[in-house]
Amino acid sequence: MRLNADALDVLAAHGLTEAQWARENHYADGRWGGDACGCPDDRCIGFHHDEHDECGCLPALLDARGPQV
Repeated sequence: MRLNADALDVLAAHGLTEAQWARENHYADGRWGGDACGCPDDRCIGFHHDEHDECGCLPALLDARGPQV
């Protein structure tokens, strides 16, 4: 599974790559294993929101991680 364009845009705005986000979410090899929207829980793939609905997971998770030094 790869992150979708919206998730990649959100990550880029926070200065993160897909590989960095993957590693921060316990995908040690840097390959994304969560949902395409950026939700790291692979159990949610295809289930936690409708396909065309905006996902709030990624922005919320990035806000919760706080400023990085």
